[in-house]
Amino acid sequence: MTDSSSPSTAQLLHLTKSILIPLLEVERTMVLPFNHNRHENVGEHSYMLATLGCALAPQLDSSLDTGKIAQFALVHDLVEIYAGDTSVWANQTELQHKPQREHAAAKQIAQTTKPFPWVSATIQEYELKDTPESCFVYALDKILPHMLIIIGDHHPIKPHWDDYLRTEEVALQKIAHYPKLLPYFQEFCDTFRASPHFFANTKKD
Repeated sequence: MTDSSSPSTAQLLHLTKSILIPLLEVERTMVLPFNHNRHENVGEHSYMLATLGCALAPQLDSSLDTGKIAQFALVHDLVEIYAGDTSVWANQTELQHKPQREHAAAKQIAQTTKPFPWVSATIQEYELKDTPESCFVYALDKILPHMLIIIGDHHPIKPHWDDYLRTEEVALQKIAHYPKLLPYFQEFCDTFRASPHFFANTKKD
């Protein structure tokens, strides 16, 4: 029997049913390197981001708190349970309304997870992007898809070159939140330029 001040078993089940399991049901545009027919889900993405982030961070800056990095990575996409995943390839209307959808989703998560205040508090802390750890996770999140495409040698969208360049520019602006990650992204972009089979047409010089 749990202590009266602790969350109940019913609350634990509710948290798992309403937050953790749905995270595994939200599919992303990205496919997995070992199966180009299966899209990754947000739970898998968050796990990879957390592990990669904790492994890389101390090598870039020993002052980074890997505990915070893991926490931010684990919650960074929780709002997508209710808001859905908005791909960089989504139409302009979807992209324009993404902040409003995610803000509403964050409120819904706060209500759903009241017995577990860490969840909502950590989402809010991450969204401020006013710490090195939150900026690091935000930036690394934009790099991971490039890595999976290179590892799988396959682009799930196979975009036109000009469309890709627009998304690359957006990613660069976001990765600039943590400049030490920019050299990695630039190398991955160079690999993209050397991989014409990623695209629907030949890049223009």
